[in-house]
Amino acid sequence: MGQTTGTNTNNQLTVKSDTSKIFIGDNRHDTFTASIENSTYDDVTYLAGTLFGQKSADLSVKPLASGASDNSQYPLGVLAHDITVEAGDTYEEQVTLCVEGRVAEDKVLLQGSDTLDTIISGRTLRARIGADTVGIKLVSSTEMTSYDND
Repeated sequence: MGQTTGTNTNNQLTVKSDTSKIFIGDNRHDTFTASIENSTYDDVTYLAGTLFGQKSADLSVKPLASGASDNSQYPLGVLAHDITVEAGDTYEEQVTLCVEGRVAEDKVLLQGSDTLDTIISGRTLRARIGADTVGIKLVSSTEMTSYDND
């Protein structure tokens, strides 16, 4: 998050915060092995901000899909960089996920028809992100834009 000092008076200091980024602050990133199959005839790119889950069988990670049944339907972290899976290939490389800190809610990317209101095992995906991850806090992109809500 970029911050610049605006006005500095004897009574008030204003700081302008740039919340246009995905990772807003206090973030911690970890590296995981991804295992993502692409059975299509086109390359598939997953952009930074894509929500990932972790498969229980081999502890590899892949983009979260609510319909999965391998435990990857539960959020683990948010992809920190773009990755491309070539047509007909399996991507088995290291990826970096944000697992803790403030993340811009409107920058989180989901698969298919999933939304942050999608229910997974009785809880919305929004609630699961806060509860199932190490400590990701979703914040609106308008947070930290006024003098009194830094």
